[in-house]
Amino acid sequence: MILRELRARGWRNLASVVLQPGPGATVLFGQNGQGKTNILEAAYTALCFRSFRTSSLSDLVAWGSQGATVEAEITVRAIDRGLKIQISQGHKVTLLDGKAVRRDSSALLGIGAVLFGPEDLRLPRAAAAERRRFLDRAVFGGYRPYFREVLTFERVLKSRNALLRRGPVDATLLASYDEKLAEAGARIVIRRRETVRSLLPRLEATFRQIHGEAAVGVRYRSDPRVEAVDSEGEVVSALRDGLRGHREADQRRGFTGFGPQTDDLELELAGHLAREHASQGQLRSLVLALKLAELEHLREVLGEAPLLLLDDVASELDEERRRSLFEAMAALSCQSLITVTERDHLPPLSGCVDYQVSGGALRRC
Repeated sequence: MILRELRARGWRNLASVVLQPGPGATVLFGQNGQGKTNILEAAYTALCFRSFRTSSLSDLVAWGSQGATVEAEITVRAIDRGLKIQISQGHKVTLLDGKAVRRDSSALLGIGAVLFGPEDLRLPRAAAAERRRFLDRAVFGGYRPYFREVLTFERVLKSRNALLRRGPVDATLLASYDEKLAEAGARIVIRRRETVRSLLPRLEATFRQIHGEAAVGVRYRSDPRVEAVDSEGEVVSALRDGLRGHREADQRRGFTGFGPQTDDLELELAGHLAREHASQGQLRSLVLALKLAELEHLREVLGEAPLLLLDDVASELDEERRRSLFEAMAALSCQSLITVTERDHLPPLSGCVDYQVSGGALRRC
């Protein structure tokens, strides 16, 4: 997929901007607070129909503006397409070639983006929710209907929790919620497992290139009774049994403490948990390899490389890891948008297009 042009109006601090990326790397440089990340967010939102920074639509609209618009002209599978996001009065309209489209539509197949920001470098030691969020983005990137599956699960989970908070619950009613939650949760578990299985060999190969021969791994961890079964039907049964077994504790606490909303993604180095045993340098190499594995996974699933968004990552990496990152990017032949505070933080990049960002405005250099 190629992003040919990005246009944004009324988006955060951005003026009416037009970005025409090159087919390879496009560098956005400027001091902090000038709007570099806002441009990456606009590009991600145009392609994925959601922000990677907030769930509040009002946060995306510039102060004093009535609304915000982002448009992306792309080429996917040799076809030119147009995407448009309009935000006004707390509502969002998403369009493909001028027609309304949902973010989980099959018409969007092949359109995708991978985001790599400084917070990702802290992923191994972050809260489990951050690792689940990373994994869910990777699943959604290759399978857009996953959004609808997650939404279904979250709605049932919210309803079950509301029921638990009201006090003593009728066992028959709670069993009905358990069944719905188990069915929706099993789909999430299966999708996450499939993605992790795809990421693992890519992670191992990329880490060897970056850091050497130390064995690395990534595992999707659930309750042992869920991990012990394979098929979706068996996962439904395991989740149902687990929910039934946790009912008493759930009613005491007033929330659901069992299910995929408590699962984790474990990163391993030499057979140990990376967050407990790896050095800072090893952790950064591991996350770098994980993000590149995600990029390769999506290239295979989508049939084309997705857009890679690097938000001030170069300044967080040492020279050796920066070189490994850009060598891998060159080998993958992916289009990328890269933000940095100082242009000289980057090595020479063939065919690179540079933009200076200042006060929410762009200037091509």
